[in-house]
Amino acid sequence: MKILVVKLTSMGDVLHLLPALSDLAAQFPNVKIDWMVEDSFSEIPTWHASVDRVISVSTRQWRSFNKQNSKEFISFVNLLRQESYHAVVDAQGLMKSAGLSKFARLESGGKRIGFSADSIKETFAARLYSKPIRVKKNQHAIDRLRQLFAGGFDYKLPTSPVDYGIHLPHKVSKERVHNTILFFPSTTWASKHLPDQHWRDLLDLVIDDGYRVKISWGNEEEKRRAQWIAQDRQDVEVLPKSSLGELAKILLNSAGAIAVDTGLGHMAAALGVPAVSVYGATDAKLTGAVGDEQIQLQTQYPCSPCFNKNCNKLTEQTSNPPCYQTINAADIWQALYKQIV
Repeated sequence: MKILVVKLTSMGDVLHLLPALSDLAAQFPNVKIDWMVEDSFSEIPTWHASVDRVISVSTRQWRSFNKQNSKEFISFVNLLRQESYHAVVDAQGLMKSAGLSKFARLESGGKRIGFSADSIKETFAARLYSKPIRVKKNQHAIDRLRQLFAGGFDYKLPTSPVDYGIHLPHKVSKERVHNTILFFPSTTWASKHLPDQHWRDLLDLVIDDGYRVKISWGNEEEKRRAQWIAQDRQDVEVLPKSSLGELAKILLNSAGAIAVDTGLGHMAAALGVPAVSVYGATDAKLTGAVGDEQIQLQTQYPCSPCFNKNCNKLTEQTSNPPCYQTINAADIWQALYKQIV
């Protein structure tokens, strides 16, 4: 059986799809999966043994209409249509993903599977599916995706623990003897940022307990922030620009990680690396990092989680989201320390 799954972005969302693919492979051991994904996350699908082909897209770039982008889009369509599929599953539930999935060819009798209109925000997308699946909202994203695949392929929803099905050539033993802690302070929403001073306080606590620290970043602004956190301290390294595979290798050779609600926190969970993730603007019950040795710390504030990209509580006197003042660096470090000692 050959199927196409469409899950474009973001990093956490892409990782959340892996357990559903493991469920599908357990039910249909001979399944071959092609995966349509944004090019910046195209390395992740290769980590799952059942993924046969990765089809990269550049939707942000394609928004600008010019000759080069038109050629790239035509090449994408030609590549996509080299195969015909038993089923196409839009696991994103957006008009963008549903529209792109329509370019894929189906075998005779094939189905286009996706969430039903009452299961997603962009309800019109469901009209593009021949087999819409109703999945209750207000559940964790991983649970919703596992239910989508169970309903789409007519098998009983597994009750087994989450299995990301990751197989990496550089995977190492779970006996971590390394004394490195990874910091993942970067995230796309301003409201999800832990205050910089919290990270500085964390750095002092972690180093004082005998650990080294490595800090990741993704763009120049994030790099400057990482450098500010690391300034004037020994036993800390601001990592060079790294691919997802390189970061996975660093994670697997680390004692643990501290993150906000960010894709790299979900990567730690998928790889089974002990981690603590902090949630303020978002809800750990819906999108928290799921896996062995994962702790989600939810801030306790009247408007948390608010799901706003920018905090509306900021003033001239309050430069950081106030929800993060309900949690301190010592709480975060102790939560991880208990996991790794």
